[in-house]
Amino acid sequence: MPASAARKRSRRTVDRARPNDRVAKARAHAPTRGEDASDSSDDEREGAAAAVAGTSAYDALLASLGTRGVDAHASDESESERESESEEDGSEEDGSEDADASDDGADGADDAEVDATESDDERSVEEEGEDEENDDGGTDEDAGESGDENQDASAMERHARLGEALRARDAEELKTRKIVWRGESGAGASTSGSRDDVWEGACGLEVPKAMEKPNFVNAKTAERWKEATGKAGFASASQAALYSVLASYVDVQHGNRKLVPDQGPAGQQMNDETLDAVCLHVIDHVTRTRNRVMKNNEGLAKKAKAGIKVVEDDLPRDQGFVRPTVLFLTPMRNIAGRAIMRLLDLCPAAHGRNDAVNKLERIEEDFLAYEASDDENDEVAGKKRKFKPFVPEDHTALFKGNTDDHFRLGLKLTKASVRLYVDFFGADIIFASPLGIVTALQDEKTAGDFLSSIEILVIDHAHVIQMQNWAHVVTILDAMNQLPKDMRDCDVQRVRESHLNGFARNVRQTILLSAFQTPEINSLFNRRCVNFAGKVRLRTTYKGVLGQLTLKTRQQFERIPMKSSDVVNADDIRFKYFVKNVLPRVRENPEPGVVIFVSSYFDFVRVRNLLTKEDVSFAVNSEYTEPREAARARTLFADGRKRVLLLSERAHFYFRRRIKGAREICFYSLPEHAHFYPELVSYLAGSSAAVSSASNPAVGHAAGVVALFSKLDALKLERVVGAARRAKMIGSKERPMFLFI
Repeated sequence: MPASAARKRSRRTVDRARPNDRVAKARAHAPTRGEDASDSSDDEREGAAAAVAGTSAYDALLASLGTRGVDAHASDESESERESESEEDGSEEDGSEDADASDDGADGADDAEVDATESDDERSVEEEGEDEENDDGGTDEDAGESGDENQDASAMERHARLGEALRARDAEELKTRKIVWRGESGAGASTSGSRDDVWEGACGLEVPKAMEKPNFVNAKTAERWKEATGKAGFASASQAALYSVLASYVDVQHGNRKLVPDQGPAGQQMNDETLDAVCLHVIDHVTRTRNRVMKNNEGLAKKAKAGIKVVEDDLPRDQGFVRPTVLFLTPMRNIAGRAIMRLLDLCPAAHGRNDAVNKLERIEEDFLAYEASDDENDEVAGKKRKFKPFVPEDHTALFKGNTDDHFRLGLKLTKASVRLYVDFFGADIIFASPLGIVTALQDEKTAGDFLSSIEILVIDHAHVIQMQNWAHVVTILDAMNQLPKDMRDCDVQRVRESHLNGFARNVRQTILLSAFQTPEINSLFNRRCVNFAGKVRLRTTYKGVLGQLTLKTRQQFERIPMKSSDVVNADDIRFKYFVKNVLPRVRENPEPGVVIFVSSYFDFVRVRNLLTKEDVSFAVNSEYTEPREAARARTLFADGRKRVLLLSERAHFYFRRRIKGAREICFYSLPEHAHFYPELVSYLAGSSAAVSSASNPAVGHAAGVVALFSKLDALKLERVVGAARRAKMIGSKERPMFLFI
């Protein structure tokens, strides 16, 4: 036996205790206040990133792991560690193929039962045999591969190796560290007409420089990327910056997801640069993981054939508890369908032969088929619509197609094929909605085991998920990367020590994609994303939407007095201010036509009960109002038979119905979606109040718009009035009221 095989690495005590069952029952699609709204205090009140002074505790942690910032993925270990590693590599060219299931899997994967039906050996032999049959005789590491392959692959490998060095106190430090952001203006910053973007690193973490081209795993991937995108490199500097950050395996918060895809010549939809970068990173990660496992399998097979006995400590640690390594969360089927099709378009294994992808027609039927409501003909009524109602472009782009929010699908990548609708435990990538995962977690006690080894979590369109039920996302993260209750033929000797020691979540990369930042999204990113490699976010500075108003009207912004210590009681303070200062004006207004817009459904219920108690004549439009009742309420309001219309943000988000008869709009709370502000103000067009308020600003009750805000609404306020005005409106101690005409 060679000397290197006799070297034994230090082994940590494996915590075999099973995690507590923290998966709560799925709640109905009711909006939630979000978790820990106090997180908004730093991100909303300050707005800009703070400078880093001195050395943070997180810097010390990175230094203890032999790394500095993002250079964690490129730093060398000490001389003795490198010598030991080089000797171990000779005997540790890690392992056996992850647990696999049959290619066809369960046809009903939307309701997939998470069973494992084959042993490790049977699955490994099956996939290796399939790869040999499907491949053209070459390997993924062929001669056409880039000469920098070993250097490129090291980012993932070093991330995994440094993860093995985590200790319990390191993990605790990651949970309790104070987040301090530092911006890098030259790191992929971009500027558009309405916003400026800057990548920021947490706790002094340096933002990686943008690559000129992707670090392709092999020539086939590079060729496929060029065919799919039309370029050998990146489409833009922003895409290059995003992919560079993703490839460093840090947690990423991208808060500038486009609401409407770019349009090319003749209205043709262009490629989604953000989605392309994420899909390429996912394909690259899964491919590298599979290549490493198969290479280690070959090494072990050669040793066995040569009669060399491999002791337990020399077995490669290259696997998780289960096969799935990527979870892709999207709010609706149409968004998931576009992501799946784009991933297939970029994946070289999906283009090797005619039958490389199975059940493709089913994907198109289940995820991309249009509903009757997408057509101009109203098939329900059996007749043509008399007129086509105006629907904003972003609403059409988001809700076109299948908008079902309960689905899940497993996808498996091999060398020369892609298998869809496979069992979760046989999949590499899982596409699902938050509701689909939460219901799967309730099927049985061990149902959540398929989340135990997730290495990349992608949450796409997080701002849309927040309009559904953000609590589901929190539930999923709590259930993720726990020790499984059933090992399911897992080869524990080859499971990474970070997983065995309960630190799997500390080596997981979380990618949050949203159109804007919210306190709930920031809280999730700051508190539940504890990747030891650090985190990077895209900070966007907005210029506001007031310039988009086509109507000249009086806009009165009123600041609610609030202290930093009032975070817990913020809702009560807002409600008392409304009762004392705004409701009397509504009651004294001699004319009907007041729209009260409420962002949170909990506040909506509170205001509704108040109006009922005060005997105010009002109608209601919420997300739970039946369509017929909602139409009747708008008619009564337009005719003046109801003085007030109470409108929730989620109702406007899902339906975007035009409201007639509005003479005044009161924003009980500003909308999360800033473009709703000019839309709602446009409802005042033609009203007498809009004309009189513009010509005579002294008329208090004739104010066209009244908007309430506090220092905790800094993110919302900035998107509406712009960063410069936001700083003045929140920082001013003498002026509680601001007028715009």
